[in-house]
Amino acid sequence: MPLPTRRQHRSRSITASAYRVGDFDSDYARRRELSWQNRSLEYIRIVPELNFASRFYPRMLKQLRLFPALRNEQDQRKEIKEGLPVEVLNRVSDPGGGKTQILGNYGRLMFATGEGLLFGRDLNTERERWSFIWNGEVIVEVDSQGRVRKITHKLQGGETREYGPDEAVLYRFWTPDPGFSGMAEAPMQAAMEVAEELITLTKSVQATATSRLINGLLFMPSEIAPPPEADGPADDPEADPWAADFIENMERNINEPGTARGRMPLISWVAGEQIANIKWVQLHDPQTDYMERELRKEAITRLAYGLDMPPEALTGLGSTNHWAAMQILAEMWKSHGAPLAIQFCEELTTTYLQPALRDAGYPDWENVIVDHDASKVTVKADRSDDVLQAIKVGGVGFKGLREALNIPEDWAPDKDEFEQILRVLGRSGQSPRPLEGQPSQNGGDPARDGPPPPGPEGDSGRRTRVVSSAAFAHEAMGAAMMALARCRELAGIRLWQRQRACPDCFQSADGAPHALVASLVGPKTVEKLDWDPMRLVHGGADTLRDMLVYWDFSEKQAAAVCEMIESFAARTLYDSRLPQLPPSFASHLERARGIEDAVAS
Repeated sequence: MPLPTRRQHRSRSITASAYRVGDFDSDYARRRELSWQNRSLEYIRIVPELNFASRFYPRMLKQLRLFPALRNEQDQRKEIKEGLPVEVLNRVSDPGGGKTQILGNYGRLMFATGEGLLFGRDLNTERERWSFIWNGEVIVEVDSQGRVRKITHKLQGGETREYGPDEAVLYRFWTPDPGFSGMAEAPMQAAMEVAEELITLTKSVQATATSRLINGLLFMPSEIAPPPEADGPADDPEADPWAADFIENMERNINEPGTARGRMPLISWVAGEQIANIKWVQLHDPQTDYMERELRKEAITRLAYGLDMPPEALTGLGSTNHWAAMQILAEMWKSHGAPLAIQFCEELTTTYLQPALRDAGYPDWENVIVDHDASKVTVKADRSDDVLQAIKVGGVGFKGLREALNIPEDWAPDKDEFEQILRVLGRSGQSPRPLEGQPSQNGGDPARDGPPPPGPEGDSGRRTRVVSSAAFAHEAMGAAMMALARCRELAGIRLWQRQRACPDCFQSADGAPHALVASLVGPKTVEKLDWDPMRLVHGGADTLRDMLVYWDFSEKQAAAVCEMIESFAARTLYDSRLPQLPPSFASHLERARGIEDAVAS
């Protein structure tokens, strides 16, 4: 399949900056790279923080799936799963298939240099290969009209390989500079000075570590100098036996630090009256060593906020709970990864796919584009709380609940297991109340359907709960303690959601359970984040309210009990451990239950 060779005419809706080398840029051979781009690549090789940051975009882009799609006037895209567009796009792939290396190198070069080359060689042969490379990897020779005559590919070990204009092709992709659209810009361009500062500080630390070994001058009285070796000149300073022993001892300490010989000090026998004349003069104060550490931290912080990436991508997510981290990762893709993926798709569309389809006579080629699927990149939003609330009112089924909680379908209980679960929960033998207008499940047999719902005949429709007072108090207190724990947990989650407003405030709570976050950060932090205890715990007893209604409490009575739980949780929110509900609470539940039973009778 021949590649397009004529000058490309861009589709009216594609705005990416890319072209085939030899079609537009006759000056390309003379302007292959800029000095700051070469410096940027070198800094990425030697500065660990920049090397890590340069992999931010590749980590996301590598997981994309590219495919041709047909776009209509409303910008709706429909994937093309077979035919010429699929064959043409699949041609651009890594040696092993796929586009992982191409996308990864594209993301890294766009971060470091702002431009690169899509390089296809050995075209129309079994050895055809594609890759995304830096400009310095190839040398392009053009004729007087700017057409490519020869492409020289630099290989490892100084070897090269030459290709003719029909054997290889280059497409230049770049991010336009705002001042000169034909030039490239990259996030690293504005970080060059900070990178050099970081390199200088690192060298300073290395110099300090080295100077500690020779920190000072040793003054020895000449009266105790040993005589020189018998076979050496008397005026040779290197013939001093003591100096030779001293140097040998220092070398042994450096080369054998873990041995007894390496830890042994040099022993010298000196006349007692001369010991006071031996002096050691320090050249610098060890107390001031490594003052560069804080300066390096500042430089890294500047990099984190100066590069085109979220600061958390460089500084890490260690101080963030997992839900907040998932949200940050999702925002990273939306604000940073997705625009670069769209840019690559548009560049590949306008330089390669559409011209190839046009030259092949493919109908409607102008509306065929390269699109991407980011399903493996984005983090699925957590909807578990919403689903748990929806299942209580019948808004979702058990299958949907398992799917939302990422529970395998084969974990679903069978009929016998479900009955056992109901017995454990104390609900066995109790049929749910039929909804108004819902037909009976058992042919209208009251003995099988259970008590009817409340009606004008005065039947309360209450389910009879035959259980002793002691058993009820035990169950109710257990449920109330769970609600109390949920209140504190909910408060911790809400506080963590404000963590980015005051990162230092949450250092003491890093890694702690949500139920203890409020007690660890303290009331001053809660007030600083514009929260109050009652708002933090609000809603924590909602599940208990549903259980009380199931236990035949009225809605009003259940709401009153839950209000007591949340009020108690707010008062004890800063306790270092989960407090116990007062014994009077059980009595209150019993009295409330007695009132409800009296009303029912």
